[in-house]
Amino acid sequence: MNLIFVILSLLTFVAMGSEINGFVVWNIVPMIIAAIVFNTHKIKDVWSTSTFHMILGIILLHIYFHSVMYFDIGKAATGSSTSALAYIFFPIYSVCFGGLVYLVSKSIKWILVKVKTNNSLKRDG
Repeated sequence: MNLIFVILSLLTFVAMGSEINGFVVWNIVPMIIAAIVFNTHKIKDVWSTSTFHMILGIILLHIYFHSVMYFDIGKAATGSSTSALAYIFFPIYSVCFGGLVYLVSKSIKWILVKVKTNNSLKRDG
Protein backbone atom coordinates (compact mmCIF):
# COMPACT_ATOMS: atom_id res chain seq x y z
CA MET A 1 0.00 0.00 0.00
CA ASN A 2 2.90 2.35 0.68
CA LEU A 3 3.96 1.85 -2.93
CA ILE A 4 0.57 3.19 -4.03
CA PHE A 5 1.07 6.31 -1.91
CA VAL A 6 4.52 6.86 -3.42
CA ILE A 7 3.30 6.30 -6.99
CA LEU A 8 0.38 8.70 -6.54
CA SER A 9 2.67 11.30 -5.02
CA LEU A 10 5.08 10.98 -7.94
CA LEU A 11 2.24 11.19 -10.47
CA THR A 12 1.01 14.34 -8.73
CA PHE A 13 4.53 15.75 -8.92
CA VAL A 14 4.71 15.00 -12.67
CA ALA A 15 1.18 16.26 -13.38
CA MET A 16 1.94 19.56 -11.67
CA GLY A 17 4.97 20.31 -13.84
CA SER A 18 7.80 18.36 -12.20
CA GLU A 19 8.94 21.32 -10.15
CA ILE A 20 9.29 21.28 -6.41
CA ASN A 21 7.29 24.16 -5.03
CA GLY A 22 4.79 24.80 -2.28
CA PHE A 23 1.75 23.84 -4.34
CA VAL A 24 3.15 20.42 -5.22
CA VAL A 25 4.04 19.68 -1.62
CA TRP A 26 0.66 21.02 -0.45
CA ASN A 27 -1.18 18.79 -2.97
CA ILE A 28 0.74 15.72 -1.84
CA VAL A 29 -0.28 16.29 1.81
CA PRO A 30 -3.44 14.10 1.50
CA MET A 31 -1.27 11.18 0.37
CA ILE A 32 1.07 11.79 3.30
CA ILE A 33 -1.87 11.84 5.73
CA ALA A 34 -3.29 8.64 4.21
CA ALA A 35 0.12 6.95 4.51
CA ILE A 36 0.47 8.03 8.14
CA VAL A 37 -3.01 6.75 8.99
CA PHE A 38 -2.31 3.47 7.18
CA ASN A 39 1.05 2.94 8.86
CA THR A 40 -0.16 3.72 12.39
CA HIS A 41 -2.65 0.83 12.32
CA LYS A 42 -2.03 -2.89 12.16
CA ILE A 43 -2.45 -4.17 8.61
CA LYS A 44 -5.15 -6.67 9.63
CA ASP A 45 -7.13 -3.90 11.32
CA VAL A 46 -6.94 -1.47 8.41
CA TRP A 47 -8.49 -3.74 5.79
CA SER A 48 -11.60 -4.48 7.85
CA THR A 49 -12.34 -1.08 9.35
CA SER A 50 -13.63 2.34 8.42
CA THR A 51 -10.02 3.51 8.28
CA PHE A 52 -9.64 1.71 4.95
CA HIS A 53 -12.73 3.50 3.63
CA MET A 54 -11.24 6.83 4.67
CA ILE A 55 -7.95 6.08 2.92
CA LEU A 56 -9.82 4.89 -0.17
CA GLY A 57 -11.91 8.08 -0.20
CA ILE A 58 -8.83 10.28 0.00
CA ILE A 59 -7.08 8.35 -2.77
CA LEU A 60 -10.08 8.28 -5.13
CA LEU A 61 -10.80 12.00 -4.74
CA HIS A 62 -7.09 12.73 -5.24
CA ILE A 63 -7.02 10.70 -8.48
CA TYR A 64 -10.28 12.24 -9.71
CA PHE A 65 -9.26 15.85 -9.08
CA HIS A 66 -5.80 15.61 -10.60
CA SER A 67 -7.08 13.64 -13.62
CA VAL A 68 -9.74 16.26 -14.33
CA MET A 69 -7.24 19.10 -14.02
CA TYR A 70 -4.39 17.40 -15.92
CA PHE A 71 -6.51 16.24 -18.87
CA ASP A 72 -8.66 19.41 -18.75
CA ILE A 73 -11.90 17.43 -18.68
CA GLY A 74 -14.84 19.76 -19.18
CA LYS A 75 -12.41 22.68 -19.46
CA ALA A 76 -11.90 22.51 -15.71
CA ALA A 77 -8.35 23.80 -15.93
CA THR A 78 -8.71 26.30 -18.79
CA GLY A 79 -12.36 27.33 -18.48
CA SER A 80 -11.76 29.94 -15.81
CA SER A 81 -8.98 32.29 -14.88
CA THR A 82 -9.37 31.26 -11.24
CA SER A 83 -9.38 27.48 -11.77
CA ALA A 84 -5.86 27.21 -10.36
CA LEU A 85 -7.25 28.25 -6.98
CA ALA A 86 -8.62 24.72 -6.71
CA TYR A 87 -5.08 23.54 -6.01
CA ILE A 88 -5.06 25.66 -2.86
CA PHE A 89 -8.23 24.20 -1.38
CA PHE A 90 -8.15 20.66 -2.77
CA PRO A 91 -6.01 19.06 -0.01
CA ILE A 92 -8.42 20.39 2.61
CA TYR A 93 -11.40 19.03 0.67
CA SER A 94 -9.70 15.68 0.19
CA VAL A 95 -8.95 15.17 3.88
CA CYS A 96 -12.43 16.38 4.87
CA PHE A 97 -13.97 14.00 2.33
CA GLY A 98 -11.93 11.15 3.80
CA GLY A 99 -13.16 12.09 7.27
CA LEU A 100 -16.75 12.19 6.04
CA VAL A 101 -16.38 8.76 4.44
CA TYR A 102 -14.94 7.50 7.72
CA LEU A 103 -17.92 8.83 9.70
CA VAL A 104 -20.46 7.40 7.24
CA SER A 105 -18.72 4.02 7.32
CA LYS A 106 -18.64 4.01 11.13
CA SER A 107 -22.33 4.98 11.24
CA ILE A 108 -23.34 2.21 8.84
CA LYS A 109 -21.33 -0.31 10.80
CA TRP A 110 -22.90 0.87 14.09
CA ILE A 111 -26.42 0.65 12.61
CA LEU A 112 -25.80 -2.83 11.24
CA VAL A 113 -24.47 -4.03 14.60
CA LYS A 114 -27.53 -2.56 16.36
CA VAL A 115 -29.94 -4.23 13.90
CA LYS A 116 -28.12 -7.54 14.18
CA THR A 117 -28.13 -7.34 17.99
CA ASN A 118 -31.84 -6.48 18.09
CA ASN A 119 -32.72 -9.32 15.71
CA SER A 120 -30.74 -11.85 17.73
CA LEU A 121 -32.41 -10.66 20.97
CA LYS A 122 -35.86 -11.06 19.41
CA ARG A 123 -35.07 -14.62 18.30
CA ASP A 124 -33.62 -15.63 21.67
CA GLY A 125 -36.21 -13.96 23.86
